[in-house]
Amino acid sequence: MKHLYFLALAFLVSATGMAQSESHPIGCLAGELSQRQLDLHPERLVSQRLLDSFTHAFVRAHRADMAQRTGPYVIPVVFHIIHDAGVEDLSDSVIFLEMQHWNEYASASNPELVNVVPAFDTLIGNLQVEFRLAQRDPYGQCTNGIERIYSQTTYDGDDNNKQHPWPRDKYLNIWVIKNMSKANNSALAYAYYPGSVSTYVNNDIIDGIIVMAEGVGRSTAYERPTIAHESGHWMNLAHTWGNTNDPGVDCTGDDGVDDTPQTAGDFGTCPLNEAHCHAPIIENVQNIMNYSSCHYMFTKGQVVRAHAALNNAVSGRSNIWSPANLIATGTDQPLTYPNPQSCAVPVADFAVNMRYVCASQSVKFRDVSWNAEVQSRMWTFPADVDMGTSTAADVAPVVSFTLSGWKEVTLTVTNNNGSSQKVKSMVYVADVTSVPAPYFEGFEDNTASERWVSVNYDNNNTYWRRTANTGHHSGACQMLNLYDGRLDGDIDEIVSPPIDMTNVDINQMTLSFDYSFATFDNNHLTDSIAAISAYISRDCGLTWNRLYFNEGGYNLYNAGTYSSGPYTAGQADEYWKTVTATIPAVYNQYTGVLFKIAGRSARSANHLYVDNINIGQSTAGISSISSAVSDISIQPNPAQGQATIAIMSSKANEATIDLVDMTGRSIKTIYAGQLPAGERAITFDTEGISSGIYLVRVSDGKASVQRRFVKM
Repeated sequence: MKHLYFLALAFLVSATGMAQSESHPIGCLAGELSQRQLDLHPERLVSQRLLDSFTHAFVRAHRADMAQRTGPYVIPVVFHIIHDAGVEDLSDSVIFLEMQHWNEYASASNPELVNVVPAFDTLIGNLQVEFRLAQRDPYGQCTNGIERIYSQTTYDGDDNNKQHPWPRDKYLNIWVIKNMSKANNSALAYAYYPGSVSTYVNNDIIDGIIVMAEGVGRSTAYERPTIAHESGHWMNLAHTWGNTNDPGVDCTGDDGVDDTPQTAGDFGTCPLNEAHCHAPIIENVQNIMNYSSCHYMFTKGQVVRAHAALNNAVSGRSNIWSPANLIATGTDQPLTYPNPQSCAVPVADFAVNMRYVCASQSVKFRDVSWNAEVQSRMWTFPADVDMGTSTAADVAPVVSFTLSGWKEVTLTVTNNNGSSQKVKSMVYVADVTSVPAPYFEGFEDNTASERWVSVNYDNNNTYWRRTANTGHHSGACQMLNLYDGRLDGDIDEIVSPPIDMTNVDINQMTLSFDYSFATFDNNHLTDSIAAISAYISRDCGLTWNRLYFNEGGYNLYNAGTYSSGPYTAGQADEYWKTVTATIPAVYNQYTGVLFKIAGRSARSANHLYVDNINIGQSTAGISSISSAVSDISIQPNPAQGQATIAIMSSKANEATIDLVDMTGRSIKTIYAGQLPAGERAITFDTEGISSGIYLVRVSDGKASVQRRFVKM
């Protein structure tokens, strides 16, 4: 059919061609990802087939009138900007510009149409669709249709990172991210066909458009129509060559539209005389659903096919433009941007450029509030702040702090409609005192989490915390609760106290630690983006040097698959893996050196455990749980005078109790003799012992257990 339809048009192409763009476009993955959804969820094939049948009937009924309407289909839109306070945090004005461009393509009013070649200028189709930023959110609250989500997941864009979706039968969701994930790195953006996402699993809505920030509000030839192209997929339009991300391969594909001639497709070029598939039939190189550098137009046939999708209930398309929904979303009247009639109140939020700093080190805060224009703001900092030249009304004040600990900061933002406030503790100021290395940390006492600071970048429910009753030959360790995570790319860290490296021998410059990590989805052992990494800094976190990195696969998930619930690591060697990284020799010249261990989440991951961190090959941590001694505790801890050690033993045995410093050197033998089965309390005097951090070690001659002890 297409061959005959275009035979008469083959010789009408303009003799003048468009210059090829020097830019190289990035594709989208609509066909492949939609098919993957159908393969994973075969029940959706029913919806796909019903939509296909409806589309064929709709096209036959409306081919002659091209589905003309008296007014446009109005589609409420919400932009979810997932950002790390970088260039991907697009301003409202950029989103407004995108809405202008997008609606020009949807209404066939874009200025490039004057360049459409004669073979197709009579086939230019007006989608008769108008996209409007939502003015009411799902709860009926006023909004400007732009939500901002401060999150590390912006670097790994995929379906797992489509955060805060609004009901897809009421809004077209658009997620803006900085980078696509490793699996999707060939795409600038992608969307799904409606039939492939007709149902959703575990309440996860993935229907909509995800796009890199560089594809939004741009003016270059290949980026400007990016969202128009993806919204074509959302309305069930395929690429002009078919359902793949591989243009230029062959002529076997079909987009299901009669007035687009069969084509192999183009990638970043603009060959206006192209007649590759059925010469001399000219191909529609300038179609928005192509990957050319001059994609300007929809055809009339594509308009009818898109209208078929919008008139079908699959994936909520027929409800989204209904009069009742337009009233509910505040899009029932034409809009200008910014909307002078908006009742939206700004939602306060802020970002920082550093999470871990030294006293008097500069930190830049930034107002990243959203939902409405901010007319005034007020920062409130702790009493030890030094504002420098900044003021409490600045968008991005640069300040410093003099005292150690977490810094609680408040931002209040206001406009004529009201105000809101955000309170967060995002900056930790390190202690000025360094702990000498060699240094060992086994997280055996409750103060371990005060020494090793947990940094939760997204301020969500996944973070490092000390957990008892598990550890590598010990009674506690650090756990990152990734079983509770539902995102790819969330970063959480634990940061050491400042370490004095000047006493470490050049031959002992290593960092080692044990970890235990499982996945709950065996299908994602090899393609998971979960990762463990370790870093070092000599400038209080201003810069970090990576010492160790392990991403995905069997090599990372040493504990394999645990899919029946949250994973708990056992104490035996079989549950744990020890890694060792070399510390560059230059660091043994510095005090105040910081180490951090970072976990990166994956939706397929289970809990991650870390134990026995050893810096500079300390001998203090070389121990294991005794076959007899199962646990010890020390009260009070810290202590100034006497302290009591409570020892639990499963059987009577000979044991020695020593007080050792953090290098493993024995300071004092507290007890040597018989320990009975059950609990035994032993009191010792700390008089004459210097203030500092020690270990109390109970040994039966074969194995030992130890707890951290602080002398005040």
